[in-house]
Order: sequence, then C-alpha cells, then structure tokens
Amino acid sequence: MRRLTGIVGVALGLSLVLASCGGKSGGGDSSGGGAKSEVIAIAADPLEYINPLNDNGTVGIGVAMAIFAPLVTTDPNTGKLQNVMAESVTPDKTSQTWTVKLKPGQTFQNGQPLTAKDYVDSWNLTAQGSNAWKNNGFFSKVEGYEALNPETPDGATPKPTSVKALSGLKQVDDLTFTVKLKVPFSQFGLTLQYFGLAPLPEEVRKNPDAYKRKPIGNGPYKLAADWNAGDDLKLAKWDGYKQTAPDADSITYRFIPNGDTAYNEFLAGNVDFVDVPATKVKTFKQDAPDKWVVSTSSGANYLTLPAWDPRYKNPKLRHAFSMAIDRKAFADLVGLSEPAKALVSPDMDGYRADACKYCDFDPTKAKQLLAEAGGFSDPVNINYNTTSATGQIFAEAIGNMIRQNLGLEVKYTGKQGSEITELADTRKLDGLRFSGWGHDYPSIEDYLTPMFKSNGDANFSGYNNPALDAVLAKGDAESNPEKAIAFYQQAEDIALEDMPLIPTFTKANAYLHSDKIEPRVSKYVGVSALWATFK
Repeated sequence: MRRLTGIVGVALGLSLVLASCGGKSGGGDSSGGGAKSEVIAIAADPLEYINPLNDNGTVGIGVAMAIFAPLVTTDPNTGKLQNVMAESVTPDKTSQTWTVKLKPGQTFQNGQPLTAKDYVDSWNLTAQGSNAWKNNGFFSKVEGYEALNPETPDGATPKPTSVKALSGLKQVDDLTFTVKLKVPFSQFGLTLQYFGLAPLPEEVRKNPDAYKRKPIGNGPYKLAADWNAGDDLKLAKWDGYKQTAPDADSITYRFIPNGDTAYNEFLAGNVDFVDVPATKVKTFKQDAPDKWVVSTSSGANYLTLPAWDPRYKNPKLRHAFSMAIDRKAFADLVGLSEPAKALVSPDMDGYRADACKYCDFDPTKAKQLLAEAGGFSDPVNINYNTTSATGQIFAEAIGNMIRQNLGLEVKYTGKQGSEITELADTRKLDGLRFSGWGHDYPSIEDYLTPMFKSNGDANFSGYNNPALDAVLAKGDAESNPEKAIAFYQQAEDIALEDMPLIPTFTKANAYLHSDKIEPRVSKYVGVSALWATFK
C-alpha cells in the first residue's frame, strides 16, 4: 500500500481485516454480453507514469498490481507466503544471503523471457541514487548500497557514481540470483511481495522515460489502448500470464480527483467500485443498500512535522502539538475511525494500543511542554490536499486545536497532494502535513524502517536517529520472531519519544460495489476490486 498522499485513501480496495458487509440482493446491470469488465474509480489525480520501481504511492502501486506480478505473495485464504514468479526463496543459515530461483517459461508482455538478469538489472537501476527512483531505499540493506549512494545533503539527489551495481546482487544462472545483505535480515523473504520490486524488460531499462505511459509488465493485465495524460487507464487480460489470474477480462481505472464526484459516479451506475469518501461515511449504507463493504484498514495516519526545519527540532514542541490534539473528536470528524496512540497498525503482531505516552489529550500539559520548548513565535502552517473534499476541513480541525489549546497562530496552505509530496521530498515544504502508511508485507518492521530509518524510502519528515537505526538492525538480525518484535518495539519507543510523526487515527474503509461483482475479501490481504469475482 505504501504512502497515502492524502488523509483519505483512494479506491483501490486495499484495506485489510473484514469487519462487515452488505447483503447480496439489489438491482443493477449484469456483466452483459458475457464480457467480464469492471470500472474501478480512483479518487486521486491521474497518474503521470507507471513504473513500480519509481513509485511508492497507493495509486501507482495499486495499478501496478494489475500489470506486474510479484515474486511472492500472501495467500488470501491461509495468510501464508506463496510463490508467484519465484519457484523458491531460500535463506542461508544466517538469513544474510538469500537465493531466489524463478519459475521457468515466464515472459514479459513483449515476449521477452523473464530471467534473473531482469531482476538484477532492474534492482541495480533503482539502487543507483543518481536516478532518484522512489524505491531506492528498499535496497539500503543490500551489500554495496553505499557505493551507489554517496552521502549527499538532505533533500539533494546523489551525483552519478562509477559503480553501477550492488556488490551483494549476483546472477547465478538464467533463472537464479542471490542477494547478500549487509547484515542478517530474517524477514527479507516477506519483503519480496512488494510490487515496487517488479522487474522491467530490457527495452524499458534502456530508456525508462520512453515507457512512462506504455508500461510492459509481467502480470495478468496489459494496456488495451493508448494511455494519454488524463485518460482512463484501460487494461485487458494478458494471455501470456501463466499464474492464477483475476476473473475480469478487462479493467478500466477511472481517475476522478474529487472523492464526492467519484462516489456520485457510482450512484449513477458509471463505475463498479469506489471508495466511500469521508463526507459520506454516515450515509453510504442508505445511499447504496446491499452494495457496501466495510473493513478495518491495515494502516495508520499521522500529522507530520518537518525534522529538517530547525523551528520544529525540539521534541518537547512536538509533544506539545500531540497533546493539544483531541484525537477522539478528530476521529469522530473523520468517521469510521479510532484514535491512534501508536505508530503501527492495530492488526500487526507487536502492536501496543498505548505505546505513545504523549498522545493523551491534555491542554494543560501541552502548554507546559510548549513553554519548556521555548514557545513558537511563527505561525504554524498546515498543508492540505486541495483535491480531497475534506482536506481543508481536517486541516482546520487540527489547526483549531493547536490555536485554542496552545495559543499559537495557525495558517493553512492548500496544494495538490503530488505537489505537497514533492516539496516534502526535497525538504522545501513549510510546516505540517498529513501522511499515512499501509504495509507492503505483514510485519511491524515495515512501519518503522521506511518512515523512521535515516535512509528509509518513505521518511516523510527527514528524521534521523542513529540509535533507532541500531535497534532496527538488531531486530532485522534476530531470527526469533518474538525477540525481533521486542527490538522493533524499542525502535517505535525511540520514534515516539522524538515524534517526527504524530499518530492521529486508524480508519475503517468503506467501499461500494456494483451488483455484477463481489470484491475479494480476506482477513489476510483485504478487500480487492482487482480480484473481484463476477456473478
């Protein structure tokens, strides 16, 4: 799932742990003519490109799930890891060197055979810091990463280096490659289900920019028509896919930036699946009886402070902001939500409901902490996503709490979500913003390494603490799951003490679906429109 660019998710059907659903009765069109086609609404700005190696956003990775295939995945029925492109994934005795063997006879959608070289070369391309691809940080655990990523000023892109390949990544034969990590990492096999590790065929690797809008994948669907800026993304089932494929013959992803508009398109019968926006959480069951699914999201939401801005560096200031927030009132405003007092999702092994000791609503203590931090003389700027119908509403709710409970001046800046992300990634964003996270594999580690490790690939705040990095490394090297979790909890405690991200709420997600489809529902991998069955 990765980065959520707004405070509300998008309609990709990626939430986890089913809570309840509507009945199966009700009117609506059948699939018609025998063709199993579905239109999935995505309440977000249209994608500029599709390249899963250079995307860690919810929308891009969600679409990549249709076009690309992972090495392994979580079985939706058992919760166990199962192979997809991989025939086997085997660690050595220390879990430091891993051997990946591919299934024979696989190809890309252009007919090129899928080989170990495609993974090795694609991963090396991503690991080169000078390319500035967004999943670069994933490879920070691989031996040789530093040679491709020299130290660079915060927010700057590393300069090209003479070294172009990770020393820990080796091709053994056409179907086998090995990955040597800098230190043992017992959960590395789980990470290989992340779609941001998808291979690119040789012709794309030679000129990635030429294929930004015409991706060539190895998954169950391929482009069915030219895809131009602002167009719907039309996909058709690819006959060359040899693994189990979804039921639909064709899928259209329709980008509708406004969540309310997307919702109304569903009610008008123009789309088959949509995320219920925050503005409709109290009416959707009446608006679309028997056509809804509600699930608890495997994700967490935060208020993000810029660690690169010296005005926000004092932890006591961050604690003051946190204790000035009435989480119960805010969760009630968001709807289908619960207050969060931890940095990880409630469905993760190792979750602690009250991990955060600075997350209780206490205006008196908040003012005391603010005074101990030396106050804050400038206006507090809160950035919000203008394409979200509730972006400004939620920003003003948090802002009013900071203003009323801390006596600080607050201002608001509305921008498109992509612009906020770009400014934050280059350390040019002024003030606070909302962020969210959903795991790529079921481990508490995937909530901590990406967002809080110094070189994490989704380090929203620019946070850096060597002590946390060291504790994470101990957890990574621990083969005993319970002992590993204990180390990861220590890392969470350090992050909560420094508080670059303030946990705010966890949200249940609601979806509407047409009568002709039944979204796949799994307590292990969630609600999926892509894997819906047709009635």
